[in-house]
Order: sequence, then structure tokens, then C-alpha cells
Amino acid sequence: MIKKVWKSLIAMLYRDVNKESESNDLSVLLRCLSLSQIFWLLLLSIIMAYESYAFLCLSCVLTIGILTSCMILTYEDRTPAGMYVYICVNHILVVICCIETEWKLLYAPMILACIMLFFFNARVKMKTKVYYALGEFIFTLALMITDIFLPLKTSMRPLAACIVTGINIATHITAVSLEAYAYSLKYTKNEEKILQYNKKLEDMVSTDALTGLWNRRAMNEHLSLLENSFRKHQKSFSVAIMDIDFFKKVNDTYGHGMGDFVLKTLSSILKEEMEGKGSVARWGGEEFLLTFEEMRFEDAVKHLDELREKIAVWDFNFKDVKLHLTITGGIEDYAMTDSIDAVITKADERLYTGKTGGRNKIVSRG
Repeated sequence: MIKKVWKSLIAMLYRDVNKESESNDLSVLLRCLSLSQIFWLLLLSIIMAYESYAFLCLSCVLTIGILTSCMILTYEDRTPAGMYVYICVNHILVVICCIETEWKLLYAPMILACIMLFFFNARVKMKTKVYYALGEFIFTLALMITDIFLPLKTSMRPLAACIVTGINIATHITAVSLEAYAYSLKYTKNEEKILQYNKKLEDMVSTDALTGLWNRRAMNEHLSLLENSFRKHQKSFSVAIMDIDFFKKVNDTYGHGMGDFVLKTLSSILKEEMEGKGSVARWGGEEFLLTFEEMRFEDAVKHLDELREKIAVWDFNFKDVKLHLTITGGIEDYAMTDSIDAVITKADERLYTGKTGGRNKIVSRG
């Protein structure tokens, strides 16, 4: 039963606003602040009634009613109005309590919660927020001076004063904690949005739009990392360049739609087959560059040849057309060269050798 009531309360507090111009974060925060303060004011009003402070008890009860109206305003898409009402009623209550009892009972720190709430409103200009904070400083200073020099306070019994001070401290800590939590969530959300946006930008810059594979830029960065890893830790790798045989004929005969389909299908095959073995990128046109990482050169050649055989028997079905295609590739071990450019050049030379030597083969020597 308690769990069900708690879930209903949370759902009520987190209900979305209807207007796009309203801030849902501010609405939820104002509801939580109002509800928590209502709870502490109920306790405070009981103490004031017990101590025969009728005016203060009435003030607390009226404040509870006004705070309830603040919550209602957030559900009516009038959150800014609710915020200003919340701030005003807290200032009035602080003045009344400080004058009727004593400054040292710690009513004034509630002003800090009002400042944090005002700053949380993203639609208020920073200049206005600074002026508001300055005004709060002047208000608090004036209240303190008034309380010191004017004989307006009445004494409260030590036990009651201790309880009231404890309630005030609990009220301030609850309010500031809720606001700090809201600030933290807002900051985290913004950070996540920035990270997601940066990830999208990075993907756009490093990914080939048609195939979804790395583009040349991304692969060059990866090759530099592999080169550094080899020099520092002797982690071996090989580089292969492969090309679709007679791809121009596919475009000329069946159109670019068929050509794009072949490239995307082949890219999916390569990506799946290279999982756990290395990386693959679209190097340009119908050329792909593959890296076989942390394996012997002989094993890399074997894997590449198996890949060639798989593609040779693959059915490329597009609309009513069914094609069988082959690839030719050249591969070189980085350990046999002195730079990334050299290993790519050697792999490319072997690809050319394969092209002129009949195609549908992997050249690893000569």
C-alpha cells in the first residue's frame, strides 16, 4: 500500500508540462520543493500552536496553502508564476518569523534556496539573476539589522527553540539538496547530449555514408595507432587491399542502384568476417583496405583467401538480377616494410599483379 502511494506521488511530481515554452525540470523541482516545505511547515505549525504563537501558527498554515497553489500552477503550465509566488511567500514568512521570534533560530537561510531556484530558471537572463542575488543580500542584511536593533522579538523556551531550529535546518538542507540534485541531473543530461552530438559528428567524419564502414581518414588514423603499437610493443599486423573485379561493368550493365547494393552487401560481409581479426574500411570506389592484427602473416593470408572464396560463391540478388562477383587482393606484412605508406604501396602493387594475372586471387609474394 505504501509502495503504491509512493509510486503515485512520484508520478504526480514528475508529470510533464503541456507547453513547449515551459521548463519541465523547473516544474518538477518547484513541486518537490513545495511538497517538502509543506511537510516541515506542518511540524513547525504544530510547535507554534503548542507554544501559543497563534499568529505564527496561522502564518505557517497560510504558507502551506500558498505553496499548494504553487504546485497547482505548475500543472496549469504557469511554472514561472509559481516560482515567483514561492519566492515571495518564503520571504514574507522569513520576515514574520524573524520578527516574532529570533533571528538565531535560522529562518533566514531559506533565502539561499530561493536564490538557487531563481538561478535554475534557464529563461531568466544572467544579468537579472545577478541583480536578484544582490537584492537578496541587501534584503538579508536589512533583516538582520532590524532584528538586532529593534525590540521586536519575543523569547521562546529553550526546548521549543531547539526543535524549531532543527526543523528550520532540516527545511533548508532538504531544499538545497533537492536543488543540488536537480542541478546535477541537468548537468548530466547536458553532458550526455554533448557526448551524443560529438559521437554523431565523429561518426559523420569517420564513416563512409554508403557502406557504413570506416572511410579513408578513419583508417589512416587507425593505421598510425597500429604502427605505434608495433614499434613500442612489437604487435604484428598486415595490410590488405582488395578490389571488386569488373565493378565498372556492373554499373554500366545494371545501373548504379545495383552497384550500390553490391558495395553495401560486400561491406556487410567484410565487417562480419573481420570481427575479431582486424578492421576494414572503404578505401575508395570499389577498393577496400583491411588490417589483420596480432596474427602471423601466413594466417592473415589464409583468412583473406577464405574471404575471397566466400565472396566468389555469394549470390548478389537485387530486384530480378542475380550476380556472382569475385575479388582480387594484395597483402603485405608491416614487419617487412619501414612505414605505413610502404606497406600500403606494396599491398597495392600486389593487387595490381593479381589484376593483371587473371583476377580472383590473393597475391602475398613477389
